[in-house]
Amino acid sequence: MSSRNAYLSDAERSVAPRLHEEITAVAARVKDGDAVEEACADATQHLEDAGFKSVDYVAVRDAVTLDMPTPGRPMRVLAAAWLGKTRLIDNIAV
Repeated sequence: MSSRNAYLSDAERSVAPRLHEEITAVAARVKDGDAVEEACADATQHLEDAGFKSVDYVAVRDAVTLDMPTPGRPMRVLAAAWLGKTRLIDNIAV
């Protein structure tokens, strides 16, 4: 658990896990062959619908260079979003 979670209210703390859930879903969709842009856009919308104040980014990038992903190379899903006054960040391998 991030130290940033200490800045969240009880209500915000109950919403915060959605960030990890959404990037996990993006990773699964990309692995299954879905379009990266659509998966990231859907995750952004889901986070906003869940109560995140704003989403800075949900993106899939090359795991080593952080460039746009290239087929056959390892990838990561990266995300940053505001929940109340707290900016939460997370990432997961595809």
